[in-house]
Amino acid sequence: MAEEIVRIGDTPLSISTYSVESKPTKKNPAGTLEIIFCLKGSVRFTYAYEDFGLQAGEFIAVDRDAYYLYKGKDNLCVSFIIDLMRYEEKYPYIKDMLFVCEGLSEGTTEYPQYLYDRLKGLLISALKEITEKCRTDVIDIITGHIVDLFVNHFDIAFFHYGSQDIDLQILERLNKINTYCIEHIQDKIQLEDLSDEMGLSKGYISEMMRKYSPGFLNMLMYLRANASEKYLMDTDLTIVEISELCGFSDPKYYYSAFKRWYLCTPRQFRERFNKSIPREIDYLDVKESSEVIDEMLVEHYRELFLR
Repeated sequence: MAEEIVRIGDTPLSISTYSVESKPTKKNPAGTLEIIFCLKGSVRFTYAYEDFGLQAGEFIAVDRDAYYLYKGKDNLCVSFIIDLMRYEEKYPYIKDMLFVCEGLSEGTTEYPQYLYDRLKGLLISALKEITEKCRTDVIDIITGHIVDLFVNHFDIAFFHYGSQDIDLQILERLNKINTYCIEHIQDKIQLEDLSDEMGLSKGYISEMMRKYSPGFLNMLMYLRANASEKYLMDTDLTIVEISELCGFSDPKYYYSAFKRWYLCTPRQFRERFNKSIPREIDYLDVKESSEVIDEMLVEHYRELFLR
């Protein structure tokens, strides 16, 4: 029986290859990026308030959100699991960065097609290398390119701003603010605190966050609502207790913030993601998938040059 997760040498990359009908709720730890790549067949993917269908050749990234898979049909999928903490020296705030990347026909995000093409090419290249020569230095380079692509093009700020035209200094400031808020999630955080931490005026920070994010208060409410996921899933704490742990001054604000971002109440989320989802999944050796990977590579080049 194949292993559930296979670490690729001493690289930051691990992979999981599987055929799945359904897979119970999973939540990745902070500092982890998972990219689910469907090579054959189809499967449904649910996280937060979103539900997507992944078809052959499509992929989706998930970082801090809980998700589960269901309604899989004659499929073959690979999860690329990247340890982002290996890149902390290069990207100091990478542990708390948020990404949005939906390379699928049902996706709601709009990014330039060339970015999805590049990411898909890198994923296929990684699989080709793993199934053939498996040179860890080459896999290390490919994984680094994938991380660079996410940091520089799939940061959540690009999603909110609606353009790739964001200065790198702005991105770094937004990520520093994000990290500060997560580290002080239980505290009362105000613009004055960010002003002192960043050495920037309150007015500048407020305008920057209004332009490149949903705004200071809305982003803070999202981070707090997101932080509550683990308590809703993994504990029997009451909604009031969870509200306090995540820095909400009143449970009614927690309900309001959660419903805004998740389109359901905390209790509904708890019921949805804690429900008993059958584990119908077969883990496979990725090397047995070389024929499918070759077909995917040919199809990728066909899409690039005949589009």
